[in-house]
Amino acid sequence: MLPSDAGGAHAEALSALQVAWRQASRRGDLIVLEPGQLPTEGLPGAVITLGSNALRLVHSRAEAQSDWARVPVLAALIPREAFAAIWRRPPAWVSAVYLDQPPDRYMELIRKVFPKSTRVGVLLGPDGQAMRQVLAEEARERGLQLTPVTVSQPDGLYGALRTALADSDVLLVLPDSTVADAGALQRVLIAAYRQRIPVIAYSPALVRSGAALGLYASPAQVGRQVASMLKLAPQAQNWPASRLADSFMIATNEQVCRSLGLDVPEPVALAELIRRQEGSR
Repeated sequence: MLPSDAGGAHAEALSALQVAWRQASRRGDLIVLEPGQLPTEGLPGAVITLGSNALRLVHSRAEAQSDWARVPVLAALIPREAFAAIWRRPPAWVSAVYLDQPPDRYMELIRKVFPKSTRVGVLLGPDGQAMRQVLAEEARERGLQLTPVTVSQPDGLYGALRTALADSDVLLVLPDSTVADAGALQRVLIAAYRQRIPVIAYSPALVRSGAALGLYASPAQVGRQVASMLKLAPQAQNWPASRLADSFMIATNEQVCRSLGLDVPEPVALAELIRRQEGSR
């Protein structure tokens, strides 16, 4: 197990994974390495990485040493786009538990919280065509209209944002590298707030910064999902295919919601409502 950092989200995910590992009575040792360090002698049977830096380190080792190129890797605590940027053509023995939430879950949240809103704006990078199509389909199924705006490069963000806000009732912000700069995201939140358009974001940090709601997997939920992936793979060479987050939490910024006149259900009850609906499909 290789975390990118010794504390914070990485420690929380690691702790949840260790508990699940013990409860499952897994055979073999779950060895936790120090951030930035890989074994100097011998090959591990498999490596679980937490965060982008850890995956980048393992990928570099696999590129440099042929024996490491066959080491099974399971990446976690990483967005899908970041994983693809590091490991562009992963072999079958490299898989991931993404932080990204399923598009239908975002749309279901919007439909339940904003029943009178129909127009959903979203900013996407130049490689977001596939996501655009999926989001549009999920929106249509719920009587919503997607307003996708492409941000070709970071310096085009504000022109794209004006276009999106002009034709949206709600703005969806996804973990897209073109719009993921912290300073840029803060200005997106401010611009949307000034136009009284609520933002649905992908992290609790963005909710604290001014998004109305956030939909995200907690580090502990990620750790438990990694454990379930391990349970499905008796041999590390046969990881299940990479997958989106299967668990989630909802956070609200009560001050922002109150200022925008939003009557938002209690987050835990709202999350449970969405879970029950997903379970009935």
